[in-house]
Amino acid sequence: MAVKVALCLVLLVALTSALPAQPGNGWAWGGGGVNPWIPPWVSAPPWYPQWSPCTTIGSTCLDCNTKMVCTKIGGIQRACSDPTLPYCNLGECSATPSEECAPSEAQSTGAE
Repeated sequence: MAVKVALCLVLLVALTSALPAQPGNGWAWGGGGVNPWIPPWVSAPPWYPQWSPCTTIGSTCLDCNTKMVCTKIGGIQRACSDPTLPYCNLGECSATPSEECAPSEAQSTGAE
């Protein structure tokens, strides 16, 4: 019996932690946009994924080193932390910087 109760609790925790935050819940802890079943001290730490709303599915670059991966349930920011692929280019981490992020000729040669 104790194994069944423990299994039910594990399944309940896994299910509620998989639910994305629902914006606009006035009754949620800490205001809207927070899953009401997860306490704020659990969902606030940096290891917990922070979902953002997206309009299209796919990857886009937010800046020179960060990409946004959008899915059906929302988007999540991912840093290009691999030292061999430090730049975001066309929505993917790349060794080649995009045109906006490429160093200009004056900066690379040291001329002013």
